[in-house]
Amino acid sequence: MTTIYRLMKSDFIKLKRTSFYWIHICVPLIGAFLFLWYFSFSLLSSTGKVQGYLESIALAYPVIIGIVTSMVVDQESMAGGFKEILGTEYGKGKCLISKVLILLFTGFLSTILAIGIFFIGFQYVLKQNLLSLNFYIYVTLIIFGSQIFLYLFHLWISFILGNGGSIGIGIFESLISALMITGLGDGIWQWIPCSWGMRLINYFSANWVNEGIKSSEFLNFYVGIQNSIVLTILLAICFAIWFKFYEGRKYV
Repeated sequence: MTTIYRLMKSDFIKLKRTSFYWIHICVPLIGAFLFLWYFSFSLLSSTGKVQGYLESIALAYPVIIGIVTSMVVDQESMAGGFKEILGTEYGKGKCLISKVLILLFTGFLSTILAIGIFFIGFQYVLKQNLLSLNFYIYVTLIIFGSQIFLYLFHLWISFILGNGGSIGIGIFESLISALMITGLGDGIWQWIPCSWGMRLINYFSANWVNEGIKSSEFLNFYVGIQNSIVLTILLAICFAIWFKFYEGRKYV
């Protein structure tokens, strides 16, 4: 644990020279304030406003993940072409764990900031909130938890293709996510990772507001959660095995 802590501290220092931290702070703040401003005069229902905001967060996540993961990898690329990872005395595996933990830690804090600021503004400034604090805590965990797969996937893509590939795929995933929230996603969204956040939020919101998911939809909800857990674990294992043979955007 001490070794991983030192590696994380080193990575945090490297990222100070990038916009990594500003993205995690400014994007949620600006997004929350813009939505609160719009909702101050919007005629949507209270629950409709909350659901729309949460869906927007889930929709934007793939692009943001594509950007921040590429930043983390680019720092290693610029530091002597991945020599610090490949030649470290601590082992490549611990370096990878350090980067994953940094991404997940900052991503989780950013999600808390985005939803926390919105809750405060919606509850105490606009005074339109009808949902409990527990609801916002649960949706924070659901949104973030459903994105862990994408963090691992984009970090992997960044090592292989660089920032262009990661960001490009992130944009494509956000477009697909927007389509999967419609009827086009019925029956297939459970197998498309970028759509997990949007769909799970929808099902959870319906469960919370209507006090129960329809029996016909519960199976889809269950399969979606099951797939998000199982596929994330499988991806993590495959990524770890691949990274063991990584030699700088190629493997043997």
